[in-house]
Amino acid sequence: MFLLALCAANRLLSPLPTSPSKKRRSITNFLVLNKFSIERTKEKIDNYYTIRTKLEEVYKEMNPRFSSYVEEVSQIVYFVAHPELIDYNRIFFFKIRNPDLAEKLDNYVLLRYVMACQEIRMREDVMYGEIFVVDCEHLPSFFFLKLTPTFVYKCLITIYQQIYSFRLNALYVINLPVFGQTLIKIIKMVIRPKIFERMHFLSDDTMIKEKLPEDLLPVDFGGKRISLEKLQEMMVAEYQQHLGFFDDLEKFKVDENLRPAKLENDEMLGFYGNFKKLNVD
Repeated sequence: MFLLALCAANRLLSPLPTSPSKKRRSITNFLVLNKFSIERTKEKIDNYYTIRTKLEEVYKEMNPRFSSYVEEVSQIVYFVAHPELIDYNRIFFFKIRNPDLAEKLDNYVLLRYVMACQEIRMREDVMYGEIFVVDCEHLPSFFFLKLTPTFVYKCLITIYQQIYSFRLNALYVINLPVFGQTLIKIIKMVIRPKIFERMHFLSDDTMIKEKLPEDLLPVDFGGKRISLEKLQEMMVAEYQQHLGFFDDLEKFKVDENLRPAKLENDEMLGFYGNFKKLNVD
């Protein structure tokens, strides 16, 4: 099963250099995310490598060794993963760290930071499901204006649904400003209804304690556990520990000339699959 899924990377110009255990974990996660469908897993692994040249504004400068985006983003916001699971779901917290620097926040750079975190998770975590807690307090108005339908669909929806098939079990948005209602309408137009039903918009951060256990929440959200500052330090350390992995990612390219068929089923990726049926006597 694992070997069949790995075959989807057959157009890589460089072989996978990671250890067998890391490769196995990544493939396992693709299988879990795609409900152990071999065909869907092959499709998503194919998409995973193709997107790196299709969406360069996110992936081109992802290596923290040669880019300062990790330091820049971590100075402005907290985006951290909780080390403990809740009902097999990984919890992420987002909150402005330094309001004075919030005007410098770029949505593409922030997405690059988030996706770098997900790259590490594919090798280290088990992707059963995700819960996001997003505090919009101090987010500048221009940031919401940049969340256009093009960005939401081309980047967020494409990456999360067509590349990884991430399982969003809940999204809690806190302190959304009045003009953020327009964003809600945009999101509702471009995502599936069952996903939109998992999004909850809360008027203030005290309400999050009604949704998640208090003894699991960071102190920054009125909980009793580790602070966002400490979790941020742990997260940044993870990026540094995986510099070799990000070096390898820069080598992962696809040769479109070797693609068996040019299928025009998707506006962004331009294909759904890349496998021909072989009849062997």
